[in-house]
Amino acid sequence: MSHMLLEILAEEALKGNKPSSTFKAESFVKVASEISQKFNVQCEPKHVDNHFKTVKKEWGIITKLENKSDFGWDDCLKMITISKDVYDEEVKIHLNHDKYLNKKLDMYEAMTIVVGKDMATGNYTKSYVDVNLEENTEEQSISIENEGEYEETSRGKETSSSSAQKRQHRKRNCMYEDDGVEKLSKKIGNVAFVIQSLSKNQLDVNELFTEVMKIEGFDEITLGDAFDHLVQNEMLAKTFMAKNANLRKIWVQNLITC
Repeated sequence: MSHMLLEILAEEALKGNKPSSTFKAESFVKVASEISQKFNVQCEPKHVDNHFKTVKKEWGIITKLENKSDFGWDDCLKMITISKDVYDEEVKIHLNHDKYLNKKLDMYEAMTIVVGKDMATGNYTKSYVDVNLEENTEEQSISIENEGEYEETSRGKETSSSSAQKRQHRKRNCMYEDDGVEKLSKKIGNVAFVIQSLSKNQLDVNELFTEVMKIEGFDEITLGDAFDHLVQNEMLAKTFMAKNANLRKIWVQNLITC
């Protein structure tokens, strides 16, 4: 269930259904519906939201461990690597960290898409319920402001002029804010578009095999192992397919030297 949750949320994020630190409500509804059907259980959006928060906490631990001194990282295996002495010291203080050390981190790529950006920006406390409440509050605030402006314009010339200046100042501030938001949105949109293009279609395994076997400089067994490794991780395979011939060759070389 956890794997399915992360896979669907990763797809939803790539579709643009994660506009901020959390997902749109319909994304949680979709996950709950598909899990309920597949596992014949009653899964509700609130259950998905709760597990989403758990994943965020786990990601927080992982990123903290990755940045610790004497802690290494194996990008091929997606594993935090440490010596026995460092391991013993770490689990002595944090017993629950055992599952993150010297072991392949399951669904790491999916977690990177689902919660990675949140932890980097520090915005990871809101749920989809919070977002809905904020939207309602925002609408009420706009309504109140409009009423206030209507009352101000019904007063004398002096008050009307003052109100106009206030509104003009408020509009200038909004223009600056909107400009910043627009620039940020464009940057995020460009990244999202590239990632989305990788996951828009189902992976063509036959095409993947053909492209892997084209790589020069490696024997058939090595390329076969590389193919098997990619098939086990669809997102990694799609990234591989997006690379040019030289980058693919470098990727295989890095894989066999890990």
